[in-house]
Order: sequence, then structure tokens, then C-alpha cells
Amino acid sequence: MNFFNRAIKNVTRGMTKTILLVLTFFVIGNFVIVGLGVSSATENAKILTRQKMRAVVTYSIDYNKVWQYVDSLEDEDEINKFYEDYPRVRYSDIVSLLNDERIATVNALSTNMVYKSDDGLDYVHLGNQYEEQGGGGGQSCYYDESTGQEVCTTYIEPSFTIKANFFENMIEIFEGTYQIVEGRFYNQEDIDKMNDVVVITDTLAKENGIKVGDTITVDIFSKSDLQYYQGAINEEDIKLELEVIGIYNNPVVIAPDSSQFDWCSPYENPQNMMLMPATSYFSHNLELQQTIFDYQASVAGVDDEYYSNPDNRPTQDDIYEMGLDNTTILLKDPLDVDQFVEDHISEVGQFVSLSADNEQFKTLSKPLDTLNLYANFIVWLVVINAIIIITLVTALTLKTREYEIGVLLSIGASKVKIVSQFFVELALVALIGFTLSVGSGSLIAKKIGMTMLEYQITSSGVNEGDDEYQWNDDYISIWDSNYTTEIELEDLVAEYNVTVSPLIIGEIYVMGLGIVFISIIIPSAMIMRFNPKKILTNQG
Repeated sequence: MNFFNRAIKNVTRGMTKTILLVLTFFVIGNFVIVGLGVSSATENAKILTRQKMRAVVTYSIDYNKVWQYVDSLEDEDEINKFYEDYPRVRYSDIVSLLNDERIATVNALSTNMVYKSDDGLDYVHLGNQYEEQGGGGGQSCYYDESTGQEVCTTYIEPSFTIKANFFENMIEIFEGTYQIVEGRFYNQEDIDKMNDVVVITDTLAKENGIKVGDTITVDIFSKSDLQYYQGAINEEDIKLELEVIGIYNNPVVIAPDSSQFDWCSPYENPQNMMLMPATSYFSHNLELQQTIFDYQASVAGVDDEYYSNPDNRPTQDDIYEMGLDNTTILLKDPLDVDQFVEDHISEVGQFVSLSADNEQFKTLSKPLDTLNLYANFIVWLVVINAIIIITLVTALTLKTREYEIGVLLSIGASKVKIVSQFFVELALVALIGFTLSVGSGSLIAKKIGMTMLEYQITSSGVNEGDDEYQWNDDYISIWDSNYTTEIELEDLVAEYNVTVSPLIIGEIYVMGLGIVFISIIIPSAMIMRFNPKKILTNQG
């Protein structure tokens, strides 16, 4: 280890050169710390914000692509052919995705209004103006000139909402938004066997004195519309009898002071929302739609182009499409969303969209992405310049140490050991300079990092309009199926914190030794060509 001792002596003997090199590495270290600190802060801010967002992917028809494709067609037969084979989200395609272990649950929901049956349960009353003024039902009449008689029809207001899912569990159940307080939620067996089971709210159960195991009845179709089908369907056909297997708590309520309260219909009240398997609901719906089609076909006759074609008779796929058109997939980890889309995007059809729904996140992340790009650019620019400068300094130093090298070679020191000595000398100086830069770099990185972020936000314009008046909309919609998490720029900025972690400090030292190693390569080639006899002769 004599070369190591010689390296230490050379470092301490030439103090002026050593101090200048220490200052050089000190400045380099500060730039690198700022760059790495800002880069790490931007990545962490995006990760922490993403982890707070719901890990959802939507699977739906891309209607923009459909319309663009149809517009591109000029042949009428081609257009008709396309509409005959109109793209749809298929149940089997979604099922195949469920083999991916990253999926937590799937919402393929169909929201349907159903009616209070004569011998069925009552809905949860709000006692608002809507109910006091008749509840939206009533009779309307018109004069039929062909018969000379007055024709009156009765409108019956829907009383309940059924949210039917094709898959066991729901995002709301999985995340705990809906809490099962009694019984259970429907399972895969209920779905596969199309069991007529339902889960109702605790408020609805209390209103009607219903317990788990009881049977409830609702009308899937309005009795007032039966008159149009001349007995083809009757009141028994539209009844839906369901076994209550669970009672859940829905925390969403229509507050008396909300803008929606006074004119809220019973079916719009979240407390009148029932949950059941979509396979069961649509099996009843399919039977009803097929019966209606057969009646319409008998009335229309063989001359009717639509009803005379048996291919137009509703099928299970036709009915299922209503619930599968906008499917939401919930993943277990928000950080898997983009990779999940990338892995499966090639499996979906040309007109089907598999989207991470994170455009807002990407837009708001642009200042951080740009800042990260600049920070990495600074780091690499400093490192490359450092290698050039240190290589030049080391090469020039060799000219002043030729005699020393000649003596060492003449007494039997290997060229590898001489190179190792120069490496150790430079490494010791670099370690001192980078160690000093850790303290100062930590102090300035946070300040510079925030200044850079503020500049990027201002120049990017993503916060324009933040101060505009936002209407406070308290409307609650039973149709709402938007499961994406709304974020603001402040959410990202709040997670942006420039700190010099032990990992960054470790990276600085590794990078410093890397600079030294690369910087010594060219001078090493010069040492390998040295001839000790020629050096000492020239010195004499």
C-alpha cells in the first residue's frame, strides 16, 4: 500500500493545488446536489399525488374514433355494414382482463329506474314540495281526430333506482363508501346463476320494516304503459321479486338546505338506491324486451323491414351492452395505472378505449416534468464539464511529475500502481470537496428548488384561471359514474419538497468517484507510454 501513502503525502504537500481542486469539486458538488434534489422532489411529488388518486381505468367505446371512421367512408353499403357490426364492449373481453392480479374490482354498472308495485315496498319519503304537489305523476289527455274520442294516459313516477353490476363487489363497497351493516353483498355465484337478490339501504329497510331474508317486489316497467301492448304483457310480467340478502349504509343524502331538495324525485334519492347483479336484472329485462318485440312484429306485419327481421330481436349481448358501455376498472395500486393500460391496450379493439383518465394529472404535472428535465440537464452538464476540466488538469499535472514517475518506474513500481496513486490522490480531494458541498448544497437546494418551480408554474400557465369564480354545485346525481379523482395544482405543489436525502448523498459520492475514474483514463494512457530510462535521461 506504499502508493496509498505516497498519494496522501502528495495531497498534503501541494496544498495550493489541493485547495483549488477541493474548491472545484465543492462547486461541482453544489450544482449536482441542487439538480438531484430538485429531480427527486419532482418525482416524489408526482408519486405521492398519484398515490392519493383513485387507481381507475375506463374501458369504453371511443365514439370519436367511431365518428371519424364513419365520416371517412363514402360507400353507403360499407357504412350500413359498419352499423350492423357496431363496436361494443363485450362481457368476455372484460372477464379476460380480470386475470390481471393488479385489478381490485370492476364497476360495469347499469342505472335503472323501477316502480313501486301495488303489493311492494314504499320508498323513503323526503316530504319535499315535489311530493306535496303530486310527485310528478298524473294524467294527460288529447283528442284523437280519427276516432273523435278523448284519449287519456296516466304517467307513473319511478320510485327506486337499481344499480346493477356485472361483477361481484363494487368500487363503493371495496373502498368502504357503502358499508354493509347486515347480511352480505352478492357474490360470483349469485351473478353466474342470475339469482334474484338485492342489497338495499338501511334507511329503506327501516322505512318498510325489512330484514335480511325478506322478499321485496318492484315493477320493472310502468303499469301505465301496459295499455300499449294489448295484453301481450301484464302486471305479473313486469313484477320483479327480489330476496334481500344485505342491508347497506349509503352516506349520500339530499340535505334539506340543498338546491335539489324541494324538487327531488323519489328515485333520485340515494336512500332509495338498490344494488343487485346485472345478470339477474337484465335476464328479466331481456324477457320483457323480447315479448314487446314479438308483439310489435305481430302488429307491424311482414311488410315491416325492421320487425320482420329476426336478427333485430333483442339478444343478451344487446341488453348487456347497456351496462358494459362504460366500465370502470379499479386497480390495487395507483402507480400501476399507466403500465396496466400499456400492457392491455393492444388487446382492445380498434374502437374501444382503455384510458387511465389522468389527463388532468398530466397537464398539472407539466411544470414538474419540465423542472425535472432542467434539473437532470444541469446535473449531466456539470458532470460532463467536470470530467473535461479534471481530465485536463490531471493531464497537465503529469508534465510536472514526469521525474517522479520515472523514478518510481525505475525502482520497480508498476504502472498500475502509479495510476492507482493518482486515482487515490484525486479521489481524496473529490471526497473532501463533495463532503463540504453536502452542507451548503442542502441549504441552497430548497430555496433554488422552490424558485425554479414558481418560475415553471408561471411560465407554463397551468394555474391561469385559478382565481375565477367557481359555482358551488351541490347537486347529487344517481347517474354519476365518474370515479376519477379531481386534483388541483396545489395538490402537487404541496407534495413538492426539496430535501437532500441519504440516497442523494450516496449518489453524489458515487458520481464523484465516477468523475475521478473517467478523468484519470486519458492520463493513464499517457503513463502507460512512459519509459523510465528516457525520462531520467531527459531530466539529466
